[in-house]
Amino acid sequence: MSATTSEEPDEPTDRRTRRRDATRERLLTAALELFAAKGYAATTYDHIAERADVGRQTAFNHFRRKEDFVITWVRRRHELLDRRDAADAVDATEPGPAIETLADELRTLADLNERDYALAKELHDSGVLHGAIDLGATPRAFVAAVDRGRHNGEIRADLDAQTIADLLFDGYVTALSRWLQSDRGFPLAEALLTRLDVLATGFTTRGVPD
Repeated sequence: MSATTSEEPDEPTDRRTRRRDATRERLLTAALELFAAKGYAATTYDHIAERADVGRQTAFNHFRRKEDFVITWVRRRHELLDRRDAADAVDATEPGPAIETLADELRTLADLNERDYALAKELHDSGVLHGAIDLGATPRAFVAAVDRGRHNGEIRADLDAQTIADLLFDGYVTALSRWLQSDRGFPLAEALLTRLDVLATGFTTRGVPD
């Protein structure tokens, strides 16, 4: 008498990937909602796992440190800019002015911070936001826009695109910090566009006619 076994076929890789990604999204959403509502320091992995309806170890498997939730949130914003920049580059018959592209990207960041103000404020006040931003690179969309400007003669070709993009991003980070510290005491988008204008035009009167 031979024994027969009936085994379920292995779960397809794409299905496992979708399940894993869905779990990660639930965890990220749960963590960010809790950070905004309860505070970053007061939120534990147990709270996050319970809200996402998963085990505590599952939460650890996806996000090894609590700061990783914040780092992912920051990177998602930068990736949004990157996707929009790539789509615009494909769809447009001719790229628009680089400075206007950079202005649009800064407006997008301002809008995102307005929308997620409670979360951004809590992460800033708890001291974790600045560290998360420091661990991330300047958005590639900034670099791409500057590089296009260099090639079309709008921006000086003798200057490095990464350096200019870094300066712009540093200005964004500083303005964001001051805006959050002031409890939205000034329009963030306006402050960012002013910094862009100063960076683009310079701040000395050399070469400016009387």
